[in-house]
Amino acid sequence: MKPSVEKTLARIKDTVESGAYYEAQQMYKTSYHRCKARQQLDDAATILQEGAVTQLSHGQATCGVELGMLLVEAYMSAGTPAESDSVGRVLAILRAFPPPDRTAADAGQEKAASSAAASASVSSRGGVTAPVVDEYARLVATAIKWASKSGAVLSARRIHSAFASYLWRSFGAEGIGRALLHFVRGEDAEEFAEALHSCAQQGPPGEVDLWLLRAVLQVLSAATSHSRMAQLAHARALYDAFVARSPPLDTPTAHFTELVLLALEHVALSPRAHDMFVLARERYSDGVLRRDDCLGPLLERAEALYFNVRRGGGGMGGALGGLLGDLFKTLTEAQ
Repeated sequence: MKPSVEKTLARIKDTVESGAYYEAQQMYKTSYHRCKARQQLDDAATILQEGAVTQLSHGQATCGVELGMLLVEAYMSAGTPAESDSVGRVLAILRAFPPPDRTAADAGQEKAASSAAASASVSSRGGVTAPVVDEYARLVATAIKWASKSGAVLSARRIHSAFASYLWRSFGAEGIGRALLHFVRGEDAEEFAEALHSCAQQGPPGEVDLWLLRAVLQVLSAATSHSRMAQLAHARALYDAFVARSPPLDTPTAHFTELVLLALEHVALSPRAHDMFVLARERYSDGVLRRDDCLGPLLERAEALYFNVRRGGGGMGGALGGLLGDLFKTLTEAQ
């Protein structure tokens, strides 16, 4: 950073700390445009990053998001790839999102705990509807769009994980539905498992395995034709991390979850992988898949993505044999 830029940022920071947030915002934007006009693009990006982080650290969500949006839009306009340095700037802004008012958050979490205990349901809709979170989500969505359009799949996953972490750490069980939308597309299986397991513990003990199955199927169903293997690896990592936090899950639902993962992991290794998948679905259709109405559609989506097969296309096509047959037998004989 040039000494002149350092002095500029220090002067604007003093303005922020004096409480003149609007004036500081205009100073950040003016300094950014000056650097951009001189083709000092790295300095221009630094000003926006530092400005956004400083405003957010003082609780100025709208100002911080505005500067963050300006940075991402500048990257999109210039065709800047979502690489380590550029994504690092965006992640620094996302990680500066201030937590909500603690008193309100504690009250909300107590309310959410009661709700989770009653339903133990992983929903695709969150309980967090605060306008400030919608502002953050707007910046996150724009950043993900930028990363995805530049083909930076890993960068997009890092952005998803950063926002999922914010939602979980800030709102706990109350925010799990909204956080889930990002956890399933992220890269941090450990924190995902931590959040999922914590919420599951607030519900009926008999539904812990159901939380895991739903989440695994949601991860698999969030895949695209280009991200199938990454999502499968994420689902496996989530499964392993969740199981490591729980007593042995020796239940039909847990075994079905493992069978689905094994079948998908053998897609490239055996032509019988789809047979195993269909057998598992048929074997557990009554006892497991009827536990939640969302399971069937999620399973169909996974089948279409990984096997390019739509339901209603025929039977199993023959008995399982070899390795896949042994795996299926081992996991089902105990039932």
